[in-house]
Amino acid sequence: MLNYNHLYYFHLAASEGSMTAAAEQLGVTVSTVSEQIRLLERTLGVPLFERTSGGMRMTAAGLQAHEHTSIMFRAGERLAEALGRPTGKKPLFLQVGITATVSRTLATDFLMPVLALEDCFPSIQTSTFPDLLRDLRGHELDLVLCDTEPLEPARRGLQMTTLHRPRLVAVSNPEFQPSATWDNVKLLHYREGSAYRWEVDHFLAEQGYRPHPVGEIDDSFLLLEAVIRGGFVAFVPRSVARDAISVGRVKALLTLEAGVAAVHALYHDGDAATIARRAVEMLAEYATSALDGA
Repeated sequence: MLNYNHLYYFHLAASEGSMTAAAEQLGVTVSTVSEQIRLLERTLGVPLFERTSGGMRMTAAGLQAHEHTSIMFRAGERLAEALGRPTGKKPLFLQVGITATVSRTLATDFLMPVLALEDCFPSIQTSTFPDLLRDLRGHELDLVLCDTEPLEPARRGLQMTTLHRPRLVAVSNPEFQPSATWDNVKLLHYREGSAYRWEVDHFLAEQGYRPHPVGEIDDSFLLLEAVIRGGFVAFVPRSVARDAISVGRVKALLTLEAGVAAVHALYHDGDAATIARRAVEMLAEYATSALDGA
């Protein structure tokens, strides 16, 4: 039989990244934590940690065990919240992860509906898509906003909703006039691997335009500011450029049709995902009303 105290000691050590941090949180000695984990390893028949020159590191079995304990103890927290919370008094926590590319492009637009959810206390973090997907599958996150559509095997047990397909607009200084072939254009581009990069390259090749790339930036707000200050041309989501266009800080040269780039919401399927579904519904409604018509 598994000892749940042993599991909890292991979970804290794995989550904190050290037995010392786990011991401080538990109010016990490091040797106590080490002994509890050693007993768990004996019960499971596999090592969960290994010592390296850089310190303690989880083994493959440890990583797998941590996935399970994350689900277990997150479920325990939610059980306590559900049964011990006075109705209408304590908000539900919503753990949201946003990929860096979405954060640098549309975070402001997408955060507002989440922050406006009633009876909800959102906690929002930014990281890489693989890390966020891992935390979502481990129930450390409730919702992930990303611009990468995971392969079918990685989506097993998850729901995916496409919230928005941004339309890119080419913007420039109000006085600038591109030539017929764009050979006088200094283009600030997206980095390789960006879905926006593929869309822009495809459009330029299709039109026969030959701009001069002068730099790569994935932050659409920084791209816009560089256009305003430096006389460059850049493609940014229309929702990012609309205010600058309306007050004459930049002008729109052209607008692309919505392409493959999109913002997706990933969340768990099942009754426990009620708060995440509420957030996704609000985000989808906001994207339709405020972003698609931008």
